[in-house]
Amino acid sequence: MKPFKTIDEQYDLLVTRGLNFTNKAEAKHFLLNNNYYNVINCYAKFFMNSHDKFIEGTTFDEIAYLQHYDKEIKAIFFKSILEAEKHFKAILAYRFSEKFRNEKFAYLIASNYSNKEILQVTKTIASLSSIISKYKNKPNNSISHYLNKHYDIPFWILTNYMNFGQLLYFYKYLDDSSQNIIAKDFSYSLKENLDIKSIQLTSNTLISFLENIIEIRNIVAHNNKLLSFKCKGHVHYLKELHDLYTIPNTSCKQDVYNIFIIFQTFLSKKQYDHLHNSLLNKTKCLRSKLKTIDINIILNSLGFPKNWDLTCEISK
Repeated sequence: MKPFKTIDEQYDLLVTRGLNFTNKAEAKHFLLNNNYYNVINCYAKFFMNSHDKFIEGTTFDEIAYLQHYDKEIKAIFFKSILEAEKHFKAILAYRFSEKFRNEKFAYLIASNYSNKEILQVTKTIASLSSIISKYKNKPNNSISHYLNKHYDIPFWILTNYMNFGQLLYFYKYLDDSSQNIIAKDFSYSLKENLDIKSIQLTSNTLISFLENIIEIRNIVAHNNKLLSFKCKGHVHYLKELHDLYTIPNTSCKQDVYNIFIIFQTFLSKKQYDHLHNSLLNKTKCLRSKLKTIDINIILNSLGFPKNWDLTCEISK
């Protein structure tokens, strides 16, 4: 069992490992309020050599700046994830409701899904039924209102009670024609952002994009470290998108940078430009704070190109 260390002992340990402090009292206060493990174990490794000592000249302020940068870019991504989720939910609800406009509780009918994944379709229907059961007898909610007044709960109402993962699973088990129509809707958004004449997403590519965005969502929602994070799976290679960023089909597409560029599928141009500019400004600010290490070490941990903040311009 690793022994507990007081704030004073934590401070002394960092000093023996070669870390410099500009203000002892402020540093100890920071450690108390941010948790030694979350600060040092997550971010100090970028400033350490192979002998588990800090690179000469490293200051505690640099580590605190890096933690703050990670926190700020997580907040930026989270805002974009919420927008992406909102857009996906709206299009999914519209297209499904359009197709089954005359059927009550169409989402509880197995024949309205793919016939290739019967077990998963059954689980999806059970999940939706569980949402209805949870709210149908509770006052002051739209599920009980529609059920009692209209004897039906439109899918565009139910989606407000579904989380991102449930929305994705619902999409995954729709029939091919429904999936393709929705993928075409998002192809249009991506075409506008990339300013190209034509592009066609497949449903499998769209699903891979969504799966990775949801993984990032879980990281930022639980305030875990985003630096060095890798998704479980690769986003699917899309020539029209990845060639613009010189990302070949054979390269790793699990890092944060690859998730960053696929947001163009789910955000308006204005929203994506805001995401781009916000990340760019925060990265430029971090560059000015780091004195001991090259910022490209941090950019590389996120999968961003070398000197990304110097080569990119503010989008207008």
